[in-house]
Amino acid sequence: MKKSTVLALVTAIAVIAAGSVASFYLLEQPKIREITLEMWDFGYNGPSGGPTIRMKAGETIRITLINKGAVDHEFMPIADKDEFLAKLREEVKKLQEKGLDAEEIEESLGHEELAHEHAVGEILMNNDKQEMEVVLLPGERATFLFSVDEPGIYSYLCTELEMTFPQTHADKGMYGKIVVEP
Repeated sequence: MKKSTVLALVTAIAVIAAGSVASFYLLEQPKIREITLEMWDFGYNGPSGGPTIRMKAGETIRITLINKGAVDHEFMPIADKDEFLAKLREEVKKLQEKGLDAEEIEESLGHEELAHEHAVGEILMNNDKQEMEVVLLPGERATFLFSVDEPGIYSYLCTELEMTFPQTHADKGMYGKIVVEP
């Protein structure tokens, strides 16, 4: 075999091998970042407040929640914390004026309608079930995927009323920020 033919054959094999390696890396799935939030009375990862979650628009993160508190707690991502809580307080006040007690108010609160109105992002639970919030009893743990498509500054919070009625856990400091960058 001529030297030029051997050189062409070696070059062709090198190009094919390099193309295969490049294809392998293009097909590799990006790693999903993982965040753990411990739910306490009344904060995330501590007795008050919660850490800021930073992510890119469209990024999916895996969040593990652990309820280490004495009561039920939730994780609800919303667009405008202050507006949401003001509307929730109005709803509680209206129900109190009707003579309902704390338990009746918690059962009849139009919480889900408000959540739909203010929800942000997508929470994917097991079996790809989409939720607006994750509620955990004391000692429970849940892991889910979470993503937000639109850049902005959002919040996550707990609106449970147990131990704080007529205020919510968020009123006592159980909330944090979600910063979504472009």
